[in-house]
Amino acid sequence: MKKILLVNWRDIKNPEAGGAEIYYHEIFKRLAKADYAVTVLSHGFSGAPAQEIVEETHIIRIGSRSLFNFSAMIFIKRHETEFDLIIEDLNKIPFYTPLFVKKPRLHLVMHFFGTQIFREASWPLAAYVYGQERLISRMYRAERFVAISESTAREVRAFCHHSNQVDIVEPGVDTAFFKPVLKKEATPLLFTVTRLKRYKNVQFLLECLPAIARAVPAVRLVVAGTGDYEKTLKKICQEKGVEKRVDFVGYVTEEQKREWLSRATLFVNPSMKEGWGITNIEANLCGTISLSSNVGGLRDSVQHEKTGLLYRPEDKADFTAKAVALLQDTEKRSELEENGLSFASGFSWDTMAQHMVPCIERALNHA
Repeated sequence: MKKILLVNWRDIKNPEAGGAEIYYHEIFKRLAKADYAVTVLSHGFSGAPAQEIVEETHIIRIGSRSLFNFSAMIFIKRHETEFDLIIEDLNKIPFYTPLFVKKPRLHLVMHFFGTQIFREASWPLAAYVYGQERLISRMYRAERFVAISESTAREVRAFCHHSNQVDIVEPGVDTAFFKPVLKKEATPLLFTVTRLKRYKNVQFLLECLPAIARAVPAVRLVVAGTGDYEKTLKKICQEKGVEKRVDFVGYVTEEQKREWLSRATLFVNPSMKEGWGITNIEANLCGTISLSSNVGGLRDSVQHEKTGLLYRPEDKADFTAKAVALLQDTEKRSELEENGLSFASGFSWDTMAQHMVPCIERALNHA
């Protein structure tokens, strides 16, 4: 049985775990139940044990969040010989494993922030992360990668100047869980669920809502999620005079998210940067189409004019026109909903785990 060490900043039990951690856990717990022994190395957090077994994966926690990249390097150097493959999550700050790891290596990429980091973080931190990402192009040029979408794969090829060592394994979804569970709302309902961060761009929806309401007077927007940008978003609602049309429902469970996705007329995704866009797939499974920004990742999870629509990023007129058209055209929505359900049904976690196996084997044999 081959032994894998997966190095990621957070593990699935971390309170700040997000889409990346779900991706790794869902895929590698399946591989751990099959032909691989999987160890996850991540930083510690309050109340967490130093080690535990979670669904067949062995989690080891060392160091703090701020110093984990250094702690991880020391751990890998000491324990490298115990593993057959070192898998590194390339997220914000790399671990530079090509510089010191002699065992076979594989690198997983959700997406690169690029200049978008300056929209979210303070200038010194943004400049540091941006500079670290630039170093990847030099130090990882001869490495093997797994990207979660074709858009991310193109970024990797552009960064590292090669095109033949990048595999793609998209995120899966729980295709049995996500399904229509409630009837559509009688009045037009837009729904979005995201972390309330500036770069997630919910403010764009609020700025477009007055124009949409002029054409569709009964329209409402429900925003699910939490984050440090919530107060600013509520202030924008007041400035735009749409506070009575917008409901901030806060954190939602997976069951509650499924209900909102079922009830919504449209799922709207205005983010300026994503690796994939898993909620677009979840929406499709719940019988709802997505109107998403035509940016990397989102354009991979929405097939334009087939399973949903894409609009030009930051183009309020284009978004408004397409939102109004979809809200008013029941026949068009029904066609896209049917296509979306068929498309999304192919993204089970079992399928994606099987897609990861040849990527791992190629990395093992590459050495």
